[in-house]
Amino acid sequence: MAGLGKRLTDEQIIELMNQTGVTSVQDNDDSECVDDVEAFSYIDSEVEDNLEIEELYDSDEDVEYFPLLEPESDESDEYDEGDGAPKKKKRKIYTSTPIKCRTPAVAAAPATTSASTSAAAATATTSAAAPATTSAAAAPVRRGRRRQDAELPPVVDFNKTSISSRSKFRWSCQPQYGHTHRRLSRNILARIIPGPAQEARDVIAPEETFKLFITDSIVQECVTWTNKRIEFTAPWMQTQSKKATYGPTEAKKILALLGVLIAAGQQRDNHLSVLEMWSVMTGCPLYRAAMSKGRFEFLICCLRFDNPETRVERKNQDKFAPIRKVFDEFIDNCTRLYVPRENLTVDEQLLGFRGRCPFRMYIPNKPAKYGIKLVLICDSSTRYMLGGIPYLGKQGTKQPRSGINLGHYYTKELTRPYHGSNRNVTTDNWFTSVPLIADLMNNCRMTLVGTVRANKTEIPHEMKATKTRLHGSSAFLFTKEMTLVSYVAETSLAKKKLVMLMSSQHTQPNIAPSGKPEIIEFYNSTKEGVDTFDQMCATSSCSRKTRRWPLCVWYGILNAAIINAFIISAENRARTGIKIPQRRTFMMNMARALITPWAQIRLSSPVLSRQLRTLITTVCDLPSAGMAAGSPGTSFSDSNSPLVRCADCPSKSDRKTRHRCNKCALPKCPRHVYPICGDCLEKA
Repeated sequence: MAGLGKRLTDEQIIELMNQTGVTSVQDNDDSECVDDVEAFSYIDSEVEDNLEIEELYDSDEDVEYFPLLEPESDESDEYDEGDGAPKKKKRKIYTSTPIKCRTPAVAAAPATTSASTSAAAATATTSAAAPATTSAAAAPVRRGRRRQDAELPPVVDFNKTSISSRSKFRWSCQPQYGHTHRRLSRNILARIIPGPAQEARDVIAPEETFKLFITDSIVQECVTWTNKRIEFTAPWMQTQSKKATYGPTEAKKILALLGVLIAAGQQRDNHLSVLEMWSVMTGCPLYRAAMSKGRFEFLICCLRFDNPETRVERKNQDKFAPIRKVFDEFIDNCTRLYVPRENLTVDEQLLGFRGRCPFRMYIPNKPAKYGIKLVLICDSSTRYMLGGIPYLGKQGTKQPRSGINLGHYYTKELTRPYHGSNRNVTTDNWFTSVPLIADLMNNCRMTLVGTVRANKTEIPHEMKATKTRLHGSSAFLFTKEMTLVSYVAETSLAKKKLVMLMSSQHTQPNIAPSGKPEIIEFYNSTKEGVDTFDQMCATSSCSRKTRRWPLCVWYGILNAAIINAFIISAENRARTGIKIPQRRTFMMNMARALITPWAQIRLSSPVLSRQLRTLITTVCDLPSAGMAAGSPGTSFSDSNSPLVRCADCPSKSDRKTRHRCNKCALPKCPRHVYPICGDCLEKA
């Protein structure tokens, strides 16, 4: 019997004709017809039973219809036999064609043959229906649905065991540690309690956290050398009438000056002129409550941080001598008062400055472009600044570099307090190098993850080739100490962008769900420590325009102290369950607390105007001195205070009185005093 689901071939038709007694078949229309009509009808039915008929499917009539994926088919269905080009599939309907045959030799077929043939046809029909049932019962493959699991980007296979660079540095093409290898000891962090340490553990008040970094010794250093400068600058101005403006300073005055700078940063008035800041219409009242405009300008002009007599000698050995002592003490406080978490970040900060400076830098991708470069180390998660070193040029480093490059020197010096802790440090391509990774791994027990420049001699040429690489592809090379990854970034530009990183923390060529290598994902999550710290400093900066670079560094110290003080206060508040204020509120509270001690001293001045006295008591929330002696609560008859001007009367009237209010202690003349007896006073 002919195969099911296919057209009958000529041999199958001849065999069928022999079984039914038909002797010949002609294809032309003019041929003689079979005389035996019964035999012809039997042939017609037999042919129809052995032909496959595909039924057209109407999806509009089936409410449960779901488009199916294209099923795999034979090459005979997919391609044309002539030219091999893809051939579009079409639905075909196979129908039986009437066959014109000659009269068979046997007129009537035996009944047994007919019966047996009918049984065979029935069997063929039944067996033909069986595959259809099986295919219908099979789970359909859906069409048109997007793949939920996207394919991972390709990983380059070099088909080699190892690759060497131009400096003969050998890399392996296979990981040096298996997937089932236990966690390496270099990634196991020692037991630590991160957060504020020592005396900073329980400090919450803004002014107290600020004084943890700007200590009394730093303030006294400023007082000493500022007074030295005042004596040299304005000895003829030390008269009694000008002493308040041009006289020597003290610690409370310096703290009030810092409070004004912090308030200016909080209000973002650091770019305004002094006239605008002290204006009654546009300025913050806290400035006028702290000091006069002339006093602020004079103190800023005379502010110094070192001994001018030995400065020249010290500058021959250290270009940073004018502020070295203050800067080092501040950095020591930052390092001592905080225990960082497992990930650190080393990067650069640029303090904007365009004046004369022997180590001024130009960095075009920074907002300020010109300024003083500081290399900082920060906690990657909290952005706390742990330490810093000023960049003084290739020949201006404080200590000899022992033949290593500057990036290696700065990274090793900044991480020195954390050597042996198995912490990780993230750097950019100015710092990262193969000798640095090996040095940190073998001598300091620290790991490093960072971008690397393609011109390093340890980078093989195969890792830099992009012509045959696809967008999103990754290539890995390995040693026992580090892993090198080369990633072709997926950008909208036609030119391919190559990103290269080194890591001594990762040992496997893992790809993250985003399609990027796991090393790049880790780098992106830990690289923003210093950048975010720099952004926080710029948002509420205390810096003012100046021509002296030590003062520019001092402004940078203040900004860093504010950020670190806020982080310590926030962590202590979070640990004790106290609400954490916004940073702007924190800064204003800090400025007010630093100004208040000096404002209390100003209230005792007999020459202070009434309006300014009222402003100080209102802004700093201080009780008024009453402009008279005596204590609140004395009766009119017992008052022996001197005559003073009434607080409510205009100055033109010059109306004097010995009495003051029992509640606010302000002097009041009889026109503004409402008598009340002792009994009513007790009831009240």
